[in-house]
Amino acid sequence: MLLTSLLWLSLLDPGRADHFIDNLAGAESEYKIVLGTAISAVILGLVAAIRGAKWWFLGFAFSAATLGFFTYTLSR
Repeated sequence: MLLTSLLWLSLLDPGRADHFIDNLAGAESEYKIVLGTAISAVILGLVAAIRGAKWWFLGFAFSAATLGFFTYTLSR
């Protein structure tokens, strides 16, 4: 959930997310951090869905939808 919230922060309030990520890792790698966060959220959600309950598949679907929305937003 924390991984996905960083991604949504970058979509909804880019200024605050930019400041937060700059403090975290520097300005030159902020895109890598946000994209890596989204991919990690999808992969970890799938692993949890396979090993856990069926409700985790819903979390995986939301993570995948978030990654798709993020990719679509950046491509425009």
